[in-house]
Amino acid sequence: MRNTRLQVESIETGSVLTKVTVESETTVADLLSKLKISTGKYLAVLVDGKKASLDQDIHEGQKVIILPMIAGG
Repeated sequence: MRNTRLQVESIETGSVLTKVTVESETTVADLLSKLKISTGKYLAVLVDGKKASLDQDIHEGQKVIILPMIAGG
């Protein structure tokens, strides 16, 4: 099976948070698991600027942004 390289960016700074290599058939849920990000730790995941479901496939060259939960007071 072929591997795919993805770039995951930080929404706060616009900088690269991490670069990961995943299996070519990877979903948003697979990526979150690989990054050890559990449910409740993020608000949404965007793939190429659009909100993605957990079962959405991710392909090479797509831009993934994980929006963190923000607390205020």
